[in-house]
Amino acid sequence: MTQGNHPGVAGIDKTGFSAGGRTAARLSDGSLDDPNFVEGADSDIADRSLILASVARDARLDSKYLLLIILATAIATLGLLQSSAPVVIGAMLVSPLLGPIMGIGFGLAVIDPGLIKRSLVTLLVGALLAIAVAALIIWLSPIKDVTPEIRARTQPTLIDLGVAVVGGIAGVYAILRKLSGVMVGVAIATALVPPLSTVAFGITTGRFDFAMGAGLLFITNTIAIAMAATAVARLNKFGPSLTAQHTMMQIAGILVALSVLTIPLGISFNNIAREVRARHAVQAQLTDLLGRGDRVDSMNVRVEGQTIAVDGVVLVNDYDPQLAQKLTKALDGELQADVRVSIAQLRQQNNAAVEGEAQINRRLAMLEEREDSSRAILAGLTVGELIPRDQLFLDAQARRVIVQRDREAEGEQVAAAIDRIMASVQAGYPEWLIQNGQFTSPPPIKPRSSAQE
Repeated sequence: MTQGNHPGVAGIDKTGFSAGGRTAARLSDGSLDDPNFVEGADSDIADRSLILASVARDARLDSKYLLLIILATAIATLGLLQSSAPVVIGAMLVSPLLGPIMGIGFGLAVIDPGLIKRSLVTLLVGALLAIAVAALIIWLSPIKDVTPEIRARTQPTLIDLGVAVVGGIAGVYAILRKLSGVMVGVAIATALVPPLSTVAFGITTGRFDFAMGAGLLFITNTIAIAMAATAVARLNKFGPSLTAQHTMMQIAGILVALSVLTIPLGISFNNIAREVRARHAVQAQLTDLLGRGDRVDSMNVRVEGQTIAVDGVVLVNDYDPQLAQKLTKALDGELQADVRVSIAQLRQQNNAAVEGEAQINRRLAMLEEREDSSRAILAGLTVGELIPRDQLFLDAQARRVIVQRDREAEGEQVAAAIDRIMASVQAGYPEWLIQNGQFTSPPPIKPRSSAQE
């Protein structure tokens, strides 16, 4: 194998690194610096050396990495602003952030400070660049609404930690077995760029609670993936042989890092669980309090510390001035919390009113249709000015048009042309009656325009 010029990447140049209990270095002729190199155990060491070299290469900070960060961030930000899940997923596939995170995990496993430092720098530069690009796009965009895709990344929970840990395990397995398809699934499951775009959204729009929540999600995914990668790499004999005490210390470090994350994630998970319980309680109590035929138009339940805020709109047949007080009393007893209720009651129309409004709408639509048809028929009959406008009588109510003609004065050719025009217009509007005739009263009228009405 020809040696390339990759300075600072373990396993590519002559820099030694630990790959399963011994030091491996690549010589200029492509052989391993081991006189006892044989198939079997030593070939496993060589495989691990190549895997570490590949991980280190993916953790490099270069122009390709920065370009992919910019592209992935642009895709993710636009997808979040328009609340398009497929677009956001596409950004996850483009993002190269998983590379330096795996570099951190493998660097901790083999205890390679150089690899850890390079990976941390690459990850930090990529994260800051992503936030900057996303902030610029959001600042330029006229759309700054909080979409469901944005809100979904502002409240990380213990479930997100579990997804990241499992995703990290799957990612290392994919690297060890060279399964590129699995890495695609890991990239989708463990979102990295969308939370950074959400951080930029929170900073740009002044929603710092969104920025903090999304930042926590990014940190959770990063640490969980790195720690899972470290554990799986150690189980696959990456790194030097450690004493039992050192191994326990490494395991304890991983558990402590994950345990620290469980504190804010557990609090967030508890708040979401309280919000779900409160929403179900509100729906049940409000259904009992509303009369027959009444219905909930919209409802929003929020947990604000020790207070549960309920805002909503209900459509009722009869106004109940005590509805908010009744709901507050019922929820206080069930939720055992301070409940603040704000309910707007709108009187809904009865069936007769709804039917009357529908009839009016149908009548207006029919009048507009007749008005449009009248203008089109007049335009069709007067084309070429063979039929003067003052020789037409149009009755839109009866859908009838009378054409006053003098066939002798018209001449044979003009009369035939007028007959063809009338036949063509009649074919286009079969519900109308277009005929020759005489009229003296009432005088010719023009169809009323919308402005006149």
